[in-house]
Order: sequence, then C-alpha cells, then structure tokens
Amino acid sequence: MKKWKQISACCMAAVLAAAVPTGTAWAGSPEFARSAEEWAKLRDNVMEYDELAGLIHEYNVTVQNNQRDFNEKKNKTSDEIAQDYRDAADAIRSSMSGEDDAGSILSDAMSEAQALTLEQQADDSVEDSEIFKMTYDQTEKTLVSNAQANMISYHQKVLDLELKQKNRELLAATYDSVALKMNNGMATQMDLLTARENLQNADAAILTAQSDLENTRQKLCVMLGWRYDASPEIMGIPSADLNRITAMDPSADKEKALENNYTLRINRKKLANSSSNSKKESLQMTIDDNIQRIGASVDSAYKNVIQAQTAYQQASVALDAASKNMEAAERKMTIGTISRLDYLSQQYAYLQAQTAMKNADMDLFQAMESYDWNVNGLASASAGM
Repeated sequence: MKKWKQISACCMAAVLAAAVPTGTAWAGSPEFARSAEEWAKLRDNVMEYDELAGLIHEYNVTVQNNQRDFNEKKNKTSDEIAQDYRDAADAIRSSMSGEDDAGSILSDAMSEAQALTLEQQADDSVEDSEIFKMTYDQTEKTLVSNAQANMISYHQKVLDLELKQKNRELLAATYDSVALKMNNGMATQMDLLTARENLQNADAAILTAQSDLENTRQKLCVMLGWRYDASPEIMGIPSADLNRITAMDPSADKEKALENNYTLRINRKKLANSSSNSKKESLQMTIDDNIQRIGASVDSAYKNVIQAQTAYQQASVALDAASKNMEAAERKMTIGTISRLDYLSQQYAYLQAQTAMKNADMDLFQAMESYDWNVNGLASASAGM
C-alpha cells in the first residue's frame, strides 16, 4: 500500500484524484511539513511502533477530519460543536481493542475515560479555539495510545496462535498414541473419543485465534491509513527497558501530569472564559476533582508498572527452569530414552514459558507506556474514568 500526500491546489487534486489507488489514504500535512526521509518511512508498507504517532497524525480519518474542522469551529453552532465531541468519543471507542488481557483492559479504560470527557464537553458551551485545539490534541494522543495497545495486542495474539498450534501438534500425537494403545488393548474406545474431542477443540481454538488476530490486524490497518485488507509488514514491539522504571518518580510526575493533563487544562480554560458565577462554581468543583483523580491515576499507573515488573521477573525464572528441562529432553531424545509424546510435551511446556516471557515483556512495556501517557496528558481526570 502506498499513502499519498494531500495537494493544496484544488486543480492539482482534481487531476491526481483519478490516479490514486482505491482505498489509499491522503496525508494530513503538506509535503514540506516533514523531511523526505520521514515521508518515505511513513509511506512504505511497513508498520513500525515508533511510527504510530506519525501514521495517526497523517492518515487517521478522525484526526484528518478534526484538522479540517478546526478552522471552521468558530462559525459552528453549539449543537454542531457538541456533535463533534460525540463523534470524537465514538471514534475513540471504536478504536479500543476490547480484549480481556490486563494491558488491553487498562488501555481501553484510559480510552473510555477520554471518551467520557469528550461527551461531558459536548454539554459545555464555554468554548474557544484554544479549547478546540486541546480537545483535538487529546483525541489524537488517545488514538495513538490505542494504536500502541492494538499493536501490542496483535503480537500477543500471534504468540497465542503459535501456542495453540503447538498444542494441536501435541494433541494429535496424543490421539495417535491412544489409538495405538487401543489396538493393543491398553486403552478404551472412550479414551480414543476423548482424545479426538480434545483435538477437535484445539482446531476450533485455532480458528478462533486466527479470527481474533485478523480482526486486530484489520483494525490497526484502518486506523493507520491502510486498507482493511492490506498486508503491511508489522514489525515487533520494543523490549521493556527496566531503566525506565528507575527514572519514574510518581511524586514529581504528578506535578507534570497536572500541568499536561488535557482535561484539566480544558476545564481551567473554560473557567477563565466563564462569566456565570454558578458556572464558575461548578467548574471549580470539577477542577478540584480533576486534580485528585489525576494524582490517583498516576499512582495506579505506577502500581501497574511495579506489578508488571514482578510478573516479568517471575516469567524469567520460569523460563530458565523450562530451558533446563528442554535441554535435558534434547539429550534424552539424542540417546533415545524419551518417547516422542513426552518430548513434544516438553517442547510445549518450553514454548509456554517462552510465550509467557514474551507476553510479560510486552505487558511491562505497555505498563510503562501507559504511565508515560498518564504523565503526558492522558491521566484519567473525571468521574467514571
């Protein structure tokens, strides 16, 4: 897939429109906004984690619509402005992963928080261009956070599928073993039926995992500017850097979070714009509540990092043990003192430990990213967040 830049001159856009392949995305920024090298990286058919923010900025439909709407906001009615907020909230919700793993749940909760904030703002008429800009920036940053969560989820689903496929191999060998035993009078028909059912369940689990993986891939493609059926090369997730934890200081970072938080900044601007005493009182109460919730959100994000670090350490210990067991199984296989079924069982246990380690690494990385987002403006600041 190739992404095409927007051409400012209407006549040029009309001439080139017919040449644009169906389903490709136009960049939101003019050509001079980025270097040739930056454009080349964004326009290749490779999805990289460190490019997600750029891809969202240039090719996400919601962000592009917000960019176009920004200059028109001053002339819109309050009802139209309210609908824009609701549309932005809907866009954020549609980009949420909806998965039940811990990392996705946390990311979706933060996204739901931003969506609720937007819906609350839909009913607030104290607006100006600065508020519009902050709101759109908040939406864009939340979409970037969602893209990061979805990309991590994609790679975890790849691991899950590989594990299920290995389990299927083990169950197939188990079925063959039971069938052989039954022929020799060492297993019953019920044993064989149970082994067959387990194999069929494994096949069904693989189909479900493949479907889940494809759904996540399509969601990523669409929100980053590719067609849903495109096949970009999806690169890996950076490894968790434990030095980032050492650099975290929740007490100091709370102050940064208060300074950067979009919801709090928007409410403070509304307070400055308000002329109604009752409105001012209401906004001040909201701001006071925002401050408390932001601090709690940073504390919670830090706690999640520490918990993920503990899980990471435990997974590392388990992998070391599984590696030694696998080495022993390899030696036994070489000298013929282990059955194929027992060897496959050890392989599966080793793959489980490897998968758990990789997932723990990604969970820790995502917890660190979530902490940084809390500090950099997206900490949950309102009730229900």
